[in-house]
Amino acid sequence: MFKIRKILLLLPVFLLLLIVLIIPPQKLIHLKSNFSIIFRGPLRIAYQVYLYAKNSKKIFSLYSEFQRLSEENQSLLFEVNQLKEMELENLRLYKIVDFKSVLEYKFVAAKVIGKEPSNWLDSLIIDRGITDGIYLNQPVMNFAGVIGKIIEVDTETAKVLLISDINSRVVVKIQRTRQEGMLEGLGRGLCRLKYLPPDAELKTGDVVVTTGMGGVYPKGLVVGKVEGVRIKQGESYKSCIIRPEVPLSDIEEVLCLKSDSGQ
Repeated sequence: MFKIRKILLLLPVFLLLLIVLIIPPQKLIHLKSNFSIIFRGPLRIAYQVYLYAKNSKKIFSLYSEFQRLSEENQSLLFEVNQLKEMELENLRLYKIVDFKSVLEYKFVAAKVIGKEPSNWLDSLIIDRGITDGIYLNQPVMNFAGVIGKIIEVDTETAKVLLISDINSRVVVKIQRTRQEGMLEGLGRGLCRLKYLPPDAELKTGDVVVTTGMGGVYPKGLVVGKVEGVRIKQGESYKSCIIRPEVPLSDIEEVLCLKSDSGQ
């Protein structure tokens, strides 16, 4: 059986050789030329197909490598961002620890976990509550200055009213001149200092601090700086715009100060 199959495979080769031997040389040349013409096109097409397949394989390989490198790059970028966030958080925590060494009051550190969606209400939600010793009207600040006070408290969370809120009122004074006034929230991260004497000497950049009056904020805490002075016609007092020392829109950690009694 194997011999018959072998003979059948070799038979076309023998027939082709026989034809070549029978055909005269001059006709063989002509036939060779015709053969070349007939098969030149298909061979060229076949070769182009081969090149396309070969190049396609290279392109696919390059695309796969590009995808791999792109994914690896995204992964590295994610790791870099994570490390950057950790570095910034460590820097903030270091400032808090450093601030603790000079602060005369005990405090509870907290993280901001939410913000009030309303445009007119400036408030934050923190991840500390009654179980952590948080209570109503507790002053809230960070290493830069006053932030606000606790207005709502739950078991594990609390709401902070920022000093920039329109419902906020704080008795303050100009540190340089010792002149007192009432700090009111304007919203959008700004405050207005009102009821200063008409002859009050104000300069842009003057530091504003708490007076200790009102029973909420201890005396001498930095609130902000004078940004613009104005005297409104018909009013018997001076007022000025105060920019809080703490960028209220960028707060991530806060300190809730404790009184001597713990409340």
